[in-house]
Amino acid sequence: MGEQPDERGRVFEGSDGDAVDAAFAAGCRAWPAISLPSAAYLEYVRARIGGGEPAQAIRQIDNGTDLFLACAVLRGDAAAIAAFDAAFLGRVGQFVGALDSSPEFVSEVTQTLRIKILVGLDGRAKLAQYSGRGTLESWVCAAALRTAYDLLRARPSQPSGDDGKIDVLAASDNVELQVLRARHGEQFRKALRAALAGLTGRDRTLLRLYFLDELTAARIGRMYGVHETTVLRWIACARDGIVERVRVAVREELRLPDQELTELIGLLRSRIDITVRDLLLTTQPAP
Repeated sequence: MGEQPDERGRVFEGSDGDAVDAAFAAGCRAWPAISLPSAAYLEYVRARIGGGEPAQAIRQIDNGTDLFLACAVLRGDAAAIAAFDAAFLGRVGQFVGALDSSPEFVSEVTQTLRIKILVGLDGRAKLAQYSGRGTLESWVCAAALRTAYDLLRARPSQPSGDDGKIDVLAASDNVELQVLRARHGEQFRKALRAALAGLTGRDRTLLRLYFLDELTAARIGRMYGVHETTVLRWIACARDGIVERVRVAVREELRLPDQELTELIGLLRSRIDITVRDLLLTTQPAP
């Protein structure tokens, strides 16, 4: 009689004919809420090592229970996705906290990582690359750190000064408005940086995907499992929220007459898409 799988689902060399059943049973015990056909699990395991005999395939996998979860997640099982979120994506803060433990940064890393792992920016979910050799926890941790480093490289820890060259207010033929534009441009840049830093992780990820990665609303919608009109509504709300936070901040700082403030906000709104794109490259969430 072959040895039974250990708590991580590994089947030792003494197993042969019952190796597949034993590994599958270990996965069912580890994730009882997940419904996964045994044939789908076997096919998935074989694909991870390029085919081979079933028992031989299972013996080459160190973490059969983690592979069981990964297989179910990629099949779209709702219970598996929820379990994956709770067990791994919910711990991103622990994985990247040494780099930046701010809630804004952790949320942004989590949002970006979730898309990469479960959907993929190119339509191929990176979770499919997990082979079962090594724990899924270590694999997700490494992916989280890579994502965090990428985001930090995209947003220097200190402002470079380049955003001071960004013209956040559109040009105008009105001479008086042009004077106001030149006089108060820096205050608007400062307020915009603060507004962008205050975005939620999801909103920042959405704007990055839309304005920097230039993905269509339909493509982003597939990533989040929603219709493209919902994505466009999210982006519009994020954009309007930025403008409103700028309006409140500038009004409190400059005490401009309502008419002048309204005109300047109009100049801001008319080029907000370009401004958001440019400032996303040079700002980061406040610590």
